[in-house]
Amino acid sequence: MWSILRRDERGSTLVEAAVIFPVVLTLTFGVMEFGNAFYQWILAEKATQHGVRHAVTSRMIATGVPDCGVATSEPAGTPCRLVAGSTTWSRTCTSAGGSGCDGTAFNALVAQMQSVYPRITAANVVIEYSGLGLGFVGRGSPVPNVTVSLRNMTFNFVALDGLAGLRSIPMPDFRAALSGEDLQS
Repeated sequence: MWSILRRDERGSTLVEAAVIFPVVLTLTFGVMEFGNAFYQWILAEKATQHGVRHAVTSRMIATGVPDCGVATSEPAGTPCRLVAGSTTWSRTCTSAGGSGCDGTAFNALVAQMQSVYPRITAANVVIEYSGLGLGFVGRGSPVPNVTVSLRNMTFNFVALDGLAGLRSIPMPDFRAALSGEDLQS
């Protein structure tokens, strides 16, 4: 009787499918999840680039910054590169605001970034202005280097959370920088 059962191959395909199916399912969801993660990383990077472009083409979020970034008694028309300290100053603005930062302009920049990647919050965005020595005394505002950073973003797994116990992975910090322009909005 046992020899008959050993030779009977009916149902062997079902056993093979039962072994392979979870592996194929996990691989399929893994490809989808990591594809989604990379897609969200690309969106975060594009949002950062969009944010820095908005920051350089609209009014400065940092307020009260003198012509060359530092107070000077040089005559109007003097190039900033000749003013001491025009390349070493910096000002940082975050969602906490504080003195010297325009909260309304900051929120407008965050809204521009959210139009590309809605998961961004104001707490994730940092804007830094720093001196380049560009511009001239009497211009009314400096021509800074503008850096927009997107920080502390995470990707939360959807399908693999239940299958493999993966919760979330931190995204890298995203940074984009451009030199300021002589445009105002």
